[in-house]
Amino acid sequence: MSRHSVRCGDHADAGDPEEEWLVEGFASAEAAQEYARRFIRAQIEDLRREAGSPEELAAMYRRWGEYAVTPGFDAEAWVAHCIANPAARRQDTDYAALEPRS
Repeated sequence: MSRHSVRCGDHADAGDPEEEWLVEGFASAEAAQEYARRFIRAQIEDLRREAGSPEELAAMYRRWGEYAVTPGFDAEAWVAHCIANPAARRQDTDYAALEPRS
């Protein structure tokens, strides 16, 4: 069985290895990508409450949010989508439900 991972980190401390971590053990690239989508959306939705405009939300995310990257996932396009389209369902931000089990 193939294993895939998602690299996550904190924009505020970019480049600091103490602020970057790997979530490993996804059974497919699609599962890893869905985790990354939900992780980023959760970050944006948390910041949305404080932002006054889409531009401010984008700046806040890039300054204080946490990122997720995995092969085949266009994080920049997804961030733009999330800023323009608020989450409609709780599961849209529930990345923890997708964490691989040991």
